[in-house]
Amino acid sequence: MVTAPTPQATGYLYPWDVLGDPDAAGWLGSAGVDRVALAAAYHSVRAGTPRHPVRRVVDARSAALYVPAGGAFTGQALVPGSAAEWTGTEDSFSEAASVVRSAGLPVDAWTVLTHSSAVGGNNPDLCVRNAFGEVYRYALCPSQPQVRTYAAALVAQVLAEGKPDGLILEAVGPLGFGHQNQHEKTDGAEYSPWVQALLSLCFCEACLAACEARGLPVQEFRSRVRQAVLAAVDPEAAPGTAPGAGDFLPLLDVRWDATAALLDQCLEAVEASGAHPRISLHTSPDPWSTGPFVPTAALRRSKLWPEMAQVTAVVACWADLEQSTAAVRALRAAAPDARIGAYVLALPPKPADGGDLATQWQALVESGAAELHVYHLGLASTRRLHAIGDALGAIR
Repeated sequence: MVTAPTPQATGYLYPWDVLGDPDAAGWLGSAGVDRVALAAAYHSVRAGTPRHPVRRVVDARSAALYVPAGGAFTGQALVPGSAAEWTGTEDSFSEAASVVRSAGLPVDAWTVLTHSSAVGGNNPDLCVRNAFGEVYRYALCPSQPQVRTYAAALVAQVLAEGKPDGLILEAVGPLGFGHQNQHEKTDGAEYSPWVQALLSLCFCEACLAACEARGLPVQEFRSRVRQAVLAAVDPEAAPGTAPGAGDFLPLLDVRWDATAALLDQCLEAVEASGAHPRISLHTSPDPWSTGPFVPTAALRRSKLWPEMAQVTAVVACWADLEQSTAAVRALRAAAPDARIGAYVLALPPKPADGGDLATQWQALVESGAAELHVYHLGLASTRRLHAIGDALGAIR
């Protein structure tokens, strides 16, 4: 069956999925993955724990750092969220990493940078602000120097305290209109992908200053964005096809530079740590991308770009097979030197069927994915965990 190189598989996990579970090493070992992406800094979530012997749900009600913060954020404008008391320990990442390693698996620190309603809620002036003046409190803006310093401090502390084998960076740039963390009640408004892209453009004070420094008529741009939003009628319109989308590229240019600056500051923290982690980036070939996946247009401005052969660029493949294989091919074209990872879903609405998953994942491998990043070992029911193992076994 295998017609392409055998992919490496990374399974995603929260610390509480394995802490306090004496059988965790066993079921991790049977999942068929080669390594584990363990959350080290993560946003708020309510998560099921279907195999845990004493609980069935964890309410991680705030964004949190899962290694000790120590004095790393002393004197900074931004500090991580709560002490994650729902884990029962100050250093849940390291303790969970020990469990994972007991199963013979290396551990990558899954580190979410700019997605934090806890930090943003306390610092709304440092968050993304749309053209209507509305603040996205879950979305820290990388144009803000304090946000870049905070992200680099997160990376430094995760490496210093967690000592991971690898580093997976998510939300390197700003989040936009989507991917927030309240009960979402916007679907009925039928905001098209184009409207959502426009509502993701930032006009916070730092972005305004960056635009003005380039000589851009920023107030005119803001007015034009508002007009474009109010005039939009096609619920299917997307940035790639919307008339006039190119007129707003100067605003994207500002966003890409800010994102690259944040990434570079995080890479400086990696260099200063003396560690040499395997680096993966959640990435998108879409120049309008916001949220967890950094656009390659921003990566090209980072000092990482010449070193992309040493990086895994992980692209979202949660949609249907045609869209997912297209995403892999597009990222290969946009970042030809990078190792490509396909971020695949093993949760609903995907079937709990190893054969079906294997067919989809094999197609992604044949499209150019050298790695499969499987979401999510801890959230998956036992039958879904078995399907993951069956699928990985079938394509190897």
